[in-house]
Amino acid sequence: MKTDLEDLKWRDLTSPTLSPDKYLKKYSSLKSTYESYNPKSDVLEKIKSKLVNKNQKLKIVALGADWCPDCSYNVPKMIKIVKSLDISNVEIEILYGVVVNAFHKSGDKIWHKARSPPEAVNPKFDLHKIPTFYFFDESGDYLGVIVEHAKNTLEEDTLEIIENNLS
Repeated sequence: MKTDLEDLKWRDLTSPTLSPDKYLKKYSSLKSTYESYNPKSDVLEKIKSKLVNKNQKLKIVALGADWCPDCSYNVPKMIKIVKSLDISNVEIEILYGVVVNAFHKSGDKIWHKARSPPEAVNPKFDLHKIPTFYFFDESGDYLGVIVEHAKNTLEEDTLEIIENNLS
């Protein structure tokens, strides 16, 4: 049986997003996290090589919120990874504004339906924790996801998604 995420498409993203530069400008206090992060250069080279050799484009969207410490920690790092690749084959957009519904009942979505972007409560996004990084191919088809924290590093998990899902 397919999960909702397997049906997710880039076009399901309907809310306005921030480019990496606009994000870093708007949340300037996070620039130090961005600047101090040093992604593994050997992993970056593998990502770049895979994308160039496959002649594929990778699209990433990060869902999160400015109140979330994990978002403040991981989103600037993912931006650094994308910018460090220095190729046009990778695009990242950031969608912030997810709000917790403090009065949610057991079984309800944790996110506030009226105050969060619609993607936060759209079953296709299956959003349970933030930040969540969704990966898509150039056609907008879903490839994979990193939820809250990487299993290894963000760049290693990104490489794994590319190796396992990008044809």
